[in-house]
Amino acid sequence: MAKAKTDPLSLLHRMQQDSRVSAPGLPEQVQVATLWSGLGFRLADLQLVTPLNQVAEVLPVSQLTLIPGTKRWLKGVANVRGNLYTIIDLPEYFGKDPVVPDEKTRLLIMNVPSLNAALLVNEVLGLRHFDEEQESQDLTGMDDPALAHMRGAFLRDGVLWGIFDMNSLAESASFQNVAA
Repeated sequence: MAKAKTDPLSLLHRMQQDSRVSAPGLPEQVQVATLWSGLGFRLADLQLVTPLNQVAEVLPVSQLTLIPGTKRWLKGVANVRGNLYTIIDLPEYFGKDPVVPDEKTRLLIMNVPSLNAALLVNEVLGLRHFDEEQESQDLTGMDDPALAHMRGAFLRDGVLWGIFDMNSLAESASFQNVAA
C-alpha cells in the first residue's frame, strides 16, 4: 500500500511541535551580585582594602635612604627602577607601632598623580572581592585615626574590612607636612 504524501510545510510544523514538547526547560535566571574588588592589606590591627586603581605596584621593602629633619613616620626615600619614592610608615603615621620589616612587610606604591610615595604596611593580603549589597557596613562608632581616610567597610566572616582611600590620605595637610 502506498503511503500518503505529506506536504513539507505540515511535516516541518509537526517537527516543531514535537521539539517543543520534548525540549528541556531553560535554566533559571539568577541575578548576579555586584562585586567590589580591591587590594587587601594589614595596618597594625586593622584589615583594610583599597581600590585597585589607587595602587600602582606592590613591592618588598627595599633599601631606604634616611632624610634628616622629617617626621618619624617618613622612613626615607627608595630608588625604584630609577624613580625616587618617599616611604611612609602608615601604621606609625596613624600613631600605631612602627612597622618592623619582615618577610610579609610590603610597600604599596600609591597611584596618585604628581606624588611619588609608597606606604609601608605590615602585610599585603591579596585581592579581595565583596558583595556590595550584602557586605557593606557603616563605620559610625568606630574609633581609629585611620577612619578619616576610610570610605565605608565590608563585613566578611566576622572581619571588618575598612575601605581605605589613598587619594584622601594624599590630600590631607598632615600627610603633606613632613618637616619635623
